[in-house]
Amino acid sequence: MLRRRALVTAGVVLGVAIGSLSLVDAIRGPAGASSTRTVTYCVEAGQALAMTLFAPSSVGLSRPAVLQVHGGGWQKGGRLLSLSQSDAAADLVGAGFVVASIDYRLAPANPWPDQIIDAKCAVRYLRAHAADLGIDPDRIAALGDSAGGQLVSLLGTTGSSALWDAGPYPGESSAVDAVVDEFGPADLTANDWPGYSAAMIRRAFGVGPDSGSAVLVQASPATHVSAGDPPFLIVQGTDDEVVPETQSENFAAQLRADDVRVQLVLVDGGRHGLETPGENPPPPTIAALITSYLVDTLHD
Repeated sequence: MLRRRALVTAGVVLGVAIGSLSLVDAIRGPAGASSTRTVTYCVEAGQALAMTLFAPSSVGLSRPAVLQVHGGGWQKGGRLLSLSQSDAAADLVGAGFVVASIDYRLAPANPWPDQIIDAKCAVRYLRAHAADLGIDPDRIAALGDSAGGQLVSLLGTTGSSALWDAGPYPGESSAVDAVVDEFGPADLTANDWPGYSAAMIRRAFGVGPDSGSAVLVQASPATHVSAGDPPFLIVQGTDDEVVPETQSENFAAQLRADDVRVQLVLVDGGRHGLETPGENPPPPTIAALITSYLVDTLHD
């Protein structure tokens, strides 16, 4: 599932990379025959950053695209793990979307804001190569869980500015047309972070939530909300022990206050990762909801 194991070990990532052919089979099922390609979308500080794209087999169409950004506390994870666990990715390809999942530079070796710089570069890459990829450059959504939810929410709330737009394709916009945020941090300066989460933020950003740091203010999606932001779907577990439920509730309220279209789905009994037995709605329903939301939001 997309929502599983937001914090993972390097050994798990390696195991998924070795076994990633099962992902191709999983996506081929609902989509019919599918095409797959991996590209270097940006080179930053000497690091080649990979993007894997899955698309329906039919070509010659200008399809909506979904940029998938993995979680892992800004410090772990990768595109193959994220894709291998994603019911939503399979559903989206089956519904006619191109799904593009990325690696990005990880903290603390690569300090903030490298992570959002890379995510923005990925959006610009999709627009710059839209014709070759069969993508409609005016229908690009972003989907992320946990730390990836924070990154895609920043894509949504800073799309109208040039903040963090660095690197290639400077003539392309890094704005997205819809955001699906699964239990992503929205206000890194909040005073109710659990101790484990506060320590994770400190490792990733170099400062803690109690520091009053301008770094965390700027890195918080809630800081940048304004009228004209794209529509948001926010999915949050009520029993999340890593990202408090209040993060998503307050963020949704702020978006509504600025007349941004937002749908908040609270998963009753859902812990971080949204794979808790008995949670409601269950994971397959959440995946179907995400697909339905993006189909309706990015319709022709």
